[in-house]
Amino acid sequence: MASVSQREIVDIIIENDGVYPGDESTPVVKIVEYNNQFDGGLTWGLIYEHEDLNRYHTSPACINPKTIWERSK
Repeated sequence: MASVSQREIVDIIIENDGVYPGDESTPVVKIVEYNNQFDGGLTWGLIYEHEDLNRYHTSPACINPKTIWERSK
């Protein structure tokens, strides 16, 4: 599981259908936007195909989660 706090990284991953250029790992298959528990700021959860697709859900650490992108099949 990975979370990022920079929208620019998310945009690059979306533009490249789940792949961050130069990263040879498994592609991201879903991105969830949420407000984090620390400062309420926007954060994006990156979910890879081997992970639980529902891992980002409403909790004290993950406020107002919503799926903003899913990889095309």
